[in-house]
Amino acid sequence: MRSAQSLPPDALLAFDALARCLSFTAAANDLGCAKSRISQLVKELEQELVTVLVLRNTRRVVLTESGQRLAAHAAKLRLLLAGIRTDIEESKDKVEGMLRIGCSAGLAQQLVGPLLGELVAEFPELQIALQVENRVLDPVSEGLDFTFRTRNVHDDRLVARPVGLVWEKLYAAPDYLEQHGQPQTPEQLPLHRLISNTYYTDNGREWRLEYRDQPFNLKLRPAIIVDQYAVVSNILQDGHGIGLLPSYMGQPLVEKGLLAEVLPDWRAAGWPVFLVFAYHQPLPRKYQAFMSFIVPRLQTALASV
Repeated sequence: MRSAQSLPPDALLAFDALARCLSFTAAANDLGCAKSRISQLVKELEQELVTVLVLRNTRRVVLTESGQRLAAHAAKLRLLLAGIRTDIEESKDKVEGMLRIGCSAGLAQQLVGPLLGELVAEFPELQIALQVENRVLDPVSEGLDFTFRTRNVHDDRLVARPVGLVWEKLYAAPDYLEQHGQPQTPEQLPLHRLISNTYYTDNGREWRLEYRDQPFNLKLRPAIIVDQYAVVSNILQDGHGIGLLPSYMGQPLVEKGLLAEVLPDWRAAGWPVFLVFAYHQPLPRKYQAFMSFIVPRLQTALASV
């Protein structure tokens, strides 16, 4: 609803065309509409303003003093609207501005965060706001350009690009294994202190392992059950047991000597990672640049661990 003081923009643009062309026919051609439409809109303006804006006969159109004043304002509106279009079209072609990304803590710390550092080094006009949450983030309701989701998406409003699979493996601190021994089979795992995660079956009381695609379900009585991989990692590094970690978290710690693989031929079933965003058509240039940069690098990183 427009206020009592406002004037319809389409009428002002029609009057601007008439003021520039000084011809109803030429103004109609300029805007690509019928001559009668220009005449109707100008008449509406005159009725709204209770004044005569143009004097007309069969040969010419002359602006009244009120018409000349209104023409200056109408021209400003035309230039403003043209500037908006130009600004938006240019922004679609530039890799600049803010990108708001949502991600879980583990992915952010080990993979996504460092890649975002490389991204802004390549595109210095970009700004990144990274929201780290260990919950499902909704890009629509939370105003995020992209989020990373694991396991499932289940939202028809969103586009989901698969970026790879995460495999979990068994880890323990070298000191723990030196003191308690290295299990040789999954059946020996319950003889050890086990650190589990509530993500797993039966609230962390069942591990589903596999060896060369052969599944093995292990019922267990964990010494500790938590709901954060980072906490599991810290407990393992302190030498308090054996647990499952995503390989992108565990492998760097193995390379540093802080953890060692347990039953290295076994792993937990993999779960997918998706890059999720609301549907846009066409995609802004910064979206295209982000996806072209991040997706292949994450695919490579996940495939290498």
